Amino acid sequence: MMTLAPVADTDARFRSLFENTPELILYQNEASIILDANPAFLTLVGKPKEQVVNHPYDEFLPADVRGLFREKLAEAFTGKIVRFEVYAAQGNSAPRHWDVVKVPVREDNRVVGVHMVARDITEKNQHEQEIFAQNKDLQQFTYIVSHNLRAPLANALGMVDLLALEQADTPKFEQAQAYLKTSLHQLDQVLLDINTILAIRDKVGLANSEAVPLAEVVEQVRQSLQDVLHDCGGTLRTTIPTGFQVRGNRAYLYSIVFNLLSNAIKYRDAHRPLLVELTATEGAGQSQEIVVADSGLGIDLAHAGADVFKLYQRFHPQHPGRGVGLYLTKTHVESMGGHIAVSSEVGKGTQFTITLP
Repeated sequence: MMTLAPVADTDARFRSLFENTPELILYQNEASIILDANPAFLTLVGKPKEQVVNHPYDEFLPADVRGLFREKLAEAFTGKIVRFEVYAAQGNSAPRHWDVVKVPVREDNRVVGVHMVARDITEKNQHEQEIFAQNKDLQQFTYIVSHNLRAPLANALGMVDLLALEQADTPKFEQAQAYLKTSLHQLDQVLLDINTILAIRDKVGLANSEAVPLAEVVEQVRQSLQDVLHDCGGTLRTTIPTGFQVRGNRAYLYSIVFNLLSNAIKYRDAHRPLLVELTATEGAGQSQEIVVADSGLGIDLAHAGADVFKLYQRFHPQHPGRGVGLYLTKTHVESMGGHIAVSSEVGKGTQFTITLP
């Protein structure tokens, strides 16, 4: 006959969970004083238990989230189980995303304390952001397939049918043949764009990272575009501190500067000289900031909105272009861990601000 192992009492089961769980667990009174803390919390804040217990939880929180934690504690003391998410440091730890639950402890129908359980969900949040970005890309490619691929393909098929009805060496045959060639070139260009974008996406996080002298890259771009810049009477003015280096991929950085400068030239205002100013500065903390501002036509951001960096979006249809440059620029910036923002006013010009870690 099987003998059942004895069941541990409630206190032993709770203490085992309290001591061994990777989640942070605190027991607090209504004044937010920590009455007990589990080893996971002590390890995170890097302090022994005697320097944590009987201390206010505020001591281990940055000032900007203390009010939130006190508000949720007060709510839990009304008898409710409270759950929320927050991005914050604890003690001297780096900021993390936390899923926090505050559970009231009752004795004789009154709340005598609150257990706080905090679970680190930083990686989960990162995965969700990656999935969100992939879904946005999927929407972009759906647009490509349904519009940019379908149109030239349908035109090409129509021209093939027309060629079958016309005799060779006639004006209509030659015209249909020319249209067919144009459609196939358009189709080929879209496929090349897709291959370029997929190649960049595949290399995100894998690109060789090096210390790149920004002034050298800008000078290379200037030399590449010097003829067209001279022909349009434009001026490129740079303010780059001596020795300013960007940690990233040199080819990506060249592409970013080239796209922004060539766009400024293409979408210049015919009624005034083009001036492009590129400024580099050290930002807050370890970040760096590169600003490219031009005196061109400008973009109606009220109309363009969030579409500025989307694939195949064009805002000056009177000028030739495919609407790929800004999409690739944003992709290159993000592949180096950075962020790009735009401000613009029609008739005055456009400014792109790139922040890199």
